[in-house]
Amino acid sequence: MAGRYRCPCSRRSGWRLEAVIDSRVMRIQTLAELEEPDRRVLSSTPQGLSMRGLLKPEAAAEFQQRMIAAADLHSDVADGTRNSFERLRTLHSHGIHCYEAFTVARDLGWLLMEQALGERFASFYEGGMSLVHSGDGEEVTIATPTFDDVLQAVGRRGTHRTGWRLRLKSGELMEFGGSLAQLQAWARREGLLEGQRNSRLDALYRKRRNAVAHPTYHLGSPLDSAQTICALAEIINRLWGHRTPGGRLYPSPVDREVLMIAWADQEPGHPRTVLHADQLGSFDKPGDWTSILVLGVPDDELWDFDTHFERTRLPCDLLWGPGTTADARTWLEANNPTTDTVTYLDRLFVLRIHDGRVSLARRPEVAVALPPVEREGRWLVVQADFPGDAFAHIRHIKDGLPCPSPPAGGCPVSEVFDGDWEDMAEEIRGRVAAPHMSLPRPVRVPSRWAVAPDVESP
Repeated sequence: MAGRYRCPCSRRSGWRLEAVIDSRVMRIQTLAELEEPDRRVLSSTPQGLSMRGLLKPEAAAEFQQRMIAAADLHSDVADGTRNSFERLRTLHSHGIHCYEAFTVARDLGWLLMEQALGERFASFYEGGMSLVHSGDGEEVTIATPTFDDVLQAVGRRGTHRTGWRLRLKSGELMEFGGSLAQLQAWARREGLLEGQRNSRLDALYRKRRNAVAHPTYHLGSPLDSAQTICALAEIINRLWGHRTPGGRLYPSPVDREVLMIAWADQEPGHPRTVLHADQLGSFDKPGDWTSILVLGVPDDELWDFDTHFERTRLPCDLLWGPGTTADARTWLEANNPTTDTVTYLDRLFVLRIHDGRVSLARRPEVAVALPPVEREGRWLVVQADFPGDAFAHIRHIKDGLPCPSPPAGGCPVSEVFDGDWEDMAEEIRGRVAAPHMSLPRPVRVPSRWAVAPDVESP
């Protein structure tokens, strides 16, 4: 709305000052208007953004809350972090009436991540943090009931800012001044956070946090808010020592079960199948089938299983085979193998560059047990979450190409070793306490794909 303003001094001066009032002045709304759902929220459906039908307000309110309902924090999490997190979920839930609340919830989330790291730091050193002077080696212990106490000691104007380094529980020393980047590095060095892909996201998180600290107007979506809240729940729970079942960043150990992989390469179409142990009795497909029994994850890429190379995304072990499906049933009934759980973040993989070709990733215990005829070339050990990440990185090295940088800063791997086989084997023996450093029998499911010329064929 527009209006005119008469200056109080105009009575004395005889001048009349007129000004146009901004049309975007706040309009006082009624309670009923404030409770009216935003139509933009109604278009956000479980199937995505709807350009036609809209959800009913009751269904939209329930859907938005269900998007974040599973993002619960463990009871061990500090109260301050927990209260701030619940504020985010409340803001998201009220986005049904105020679409801008989704943006506020997402932005506050990146500030909450820094709060959580700070509060976890303060609680991690129960007896106080130990600081060591880099000059004379003097060591002091400073009580840290809150992160403000930490910053008073090592912050920008802290009493122990210059020349002091933090002693980790491992005994190592690190530079620490309380910044978000140093908090992230600290959490990883103390083993509170892990994962190579996760570590590449740290720079992206800092960028988002800095954008909130130096804001410009922007508008996010309900999905942006929900994804941020769910990711934060995983990060916070992991800081306090808990993983998330089915999580995307810090998942709980995955369940492995006994599975049969069967294939019939002599039959038209080269059919193949994967069966659970309790399905073997009903397997009666015609043809000449070859089968193996493995301990693996059902939804993994089991078609590519190989005992010498890591061709599945998750750890998979051979139990029996190859042989006929009848023999597989007989072995299973006689042995009754047990299931287990495995973690897969930050695994070690060994790869070779030889004759212009890159091998697929191997487990360390397999690489150390290779015969002399297979030991030539350049050997590299990397830490990665998945074998495909390790292979892509070594291929970049072989081709002399830089790793892609945006948006998360290069290949999600950490280089551990680069050299010949003898030194690699010594490095592995110092790192891996494997009960058996022996080469398994060469068993693999026939590949369905042609191998690239620069890849060492299994």
